[in-house]
Amino acid sequence: MSSAGGSSLGMQPGSKRFRDAILKNLLLGLGKGSAAASRGMGLHERRSAIRRAADAALATARGAAPRWSRSLAAELSQGGRDEHLIRPARSAPSSSECKSPMSKMVCSKRIPRRRLRARPKSRATAKAAGVLARVLARKRARALREIVPGGRGMDECTLLGETLDYAVSLKAQVEAMQLLLRTLQAPKNPSMLKNQ
Repeated sequence: MSSAGGSSLGMQPGSKRFRDAILKNLLLGLGKGSAAASRGMGLHERRSAIRRAADAALATARGAAPRWSRSLAAELSQGGRDEHLIRPARSAPSSSECKSPMSKMVCSKRIPRRRLRARPKSRATAKAAGVLARVLARKRARALREIVPGGRGMDECTLLGETLDYAVSLKAQVEAMQLLLRTLQAPKNPSMLKNQ
């Protein structure tokens, strides 16, 4: 499956091309902060600048398809100083619920259930278990809404799909940053590697 026109919207979040796009955008974002400005920064300022550049790289690489990406880009551009980090997506399709394959899987109305435990003995126990399950589901959904960018305005179905996409994208971001770190820590002289 090839993406049409090579746009970032056709990339799968876990693919090597996606990770490379994150790395490219991260290097561009870090390069835009001048070396002179970074010398005058404290540790906390530098850390937050790297984090903003990494978030912008992730949102730009993923494109405008998922809500979390658009929300993250909006958060970064609100401050005014990080607008240069966000590059506009080539096209911004409307993201309606249950359109992506991942969301369709999550949003299907009928979810097969496996029995993990024996059925409760009485109806009262079954009702109490159902109430407890609903309370736990709401509590976990509340926690997810705080973690996923833009999650506060999503229903549970959309939230699950966006969370899955965001988690896979974050994993690719971590891999890209680890690759960058390994590259920066590698010895400059390749002959030194042969002597060790």
